Amino acid sequence: MTKSEYMNALREKLQHYNRALEMEILEDYEQHFAEGLAEGRREEDIIAELGNIDDMLKEFSEEDLKQELEIMESQANQSNNYEQLYRAVVIEGLLADVEITASADDRIRIDYDNCGSKAQKMRYQFYQYERDGVFYAGVKERKGPDRHEDSAPESIWDVLSVFNQFAGWSSGDIHLNVQIPAGLPAIEIDNTSGDLRIRGIQTQKLETQCISGDLRIEDVDCKKFFGKTQSGDVEVSGIAMQLDEDTEIEIQTTSGNLAARRISAAKVYLHTSSGDVSTDRLEAGLLKVQTASGEQELVNIACDRADLRSGSGDIDAENIRGRELNAAAGSGEVELQTDMEAVEVKTGSGDIELAASARTNNIHMIAGSGDINLDLSWIEGASIASRTGSGDMSIRGYEVSGRMFNSSYGNGACQVSLTTGSGDIVVK
Repeated sequence: MTKSEYMNALREKLQHYNRALEMEILEDYEQHFAEGLAEGRREEDIIAELGNIDDMLKEFSEEDLKQELEIMESQANQSNNYEQLYRAVVIEGLLADVEITASADDRIRIDYDNCGSKAQKMRYQFYQYERDGVFYAGVKERKGPDRHEDSAPESIWDVLSVFNQFAGWSSGDIHLNVQIPAGLPAIEIDNTSGDLRIRGIQTQKLETQCISGDLRIEDVDCKKFFGKTQSGDVEVSGIAMQLDEDTEIEIQTTSGNLAARRISAAKVYLHTSSGDVSTDRLEAGLLKVQTASGEQELVNIACDRADLRSGSGDIDAENIRGRELNAAAGSGEVELQTDMEAVEVKTGSGDIELAASARTNNIHMIAGSGDINLDLSWIEGASIASRTGSGDMSIRGYEVSGRMFNSSYGNGACQVSLTTGSGDIVVK
């Protein structure tokens, strides 16, 4: 064992004891190492002389722990009020479950509740301060004798080490309830492993970030919203922004699922890697939905332009209305029921199924090896150009021989282009 390993083990054991006693012991041991090394002795010999840590701690009674614990218990439940105009509020929940709601007046109100174990109460504390017109509050680890408040992890391994420490605590042990008055220009909330819920607040710009916790947003009045999680799920509902202003909603999650209900903005971006995306009653000028392996299930959408992208997941959009729709999937299937003027759909190996409306005047569909099924029942007339590599074609009940076929019916107003490599083409 090295000196560093020995001292780290000692600090770990001492964290449950009176802070003054902890620092006294650490200073004595550091001094012992310093004197021994100066005399040319090896670290192993100094450690052997200091002896077993557990045996040393048996010399101290529970009373040495009691004084520090009483202080921690008194700080584990706090209520605080702050009244002042700020240009931003930043809440850092760390491993706490955080709930943000609207304040009934101009005061910021914060309730901190740590109902965890004795060790947890001693390790974490509530903090608040103001700097340059920004109000900061949240949960942090208490400073040890060799750590400083403004110190930062030196490497990614330090970050992972800190994050792994949270796994030992039970979820829901620490709660942070914050009430924020309306009209603040910006609100930022960061969480590590706790859940985050925000409802009923009013601000210009709202930014949220979680690592493993879930994110839930309800009935928020703002002009910019950015939400991000790593492994947590995201549920967003009731964010209604003006479509004719510079408003924006952007939500990203890596492995969590994303659900958006009753939201609107000039720009809406929804991104997941392995998680699914589902929407209902969404309005946007520009809508972008992107998934890697997750599914897209989109219902009741009104937008000027929609861009739907998926790697291996399926895309299923029902009752999507607007001017222009572009959908692309690598190996997933695409199923669309649209009321769009122009529709372009591409897949690698997945099938395409499209039901177009009477407003549709341009359709372009390409499938690598998948089938194409196109329903033109509501179209008054179309000009159709279809091509297949090795598949069969059926155009409005007529079986086509050969690999290419051009036809027209009715007023021929809708321009349709269909291409597949080895799949079948069916137009109804």
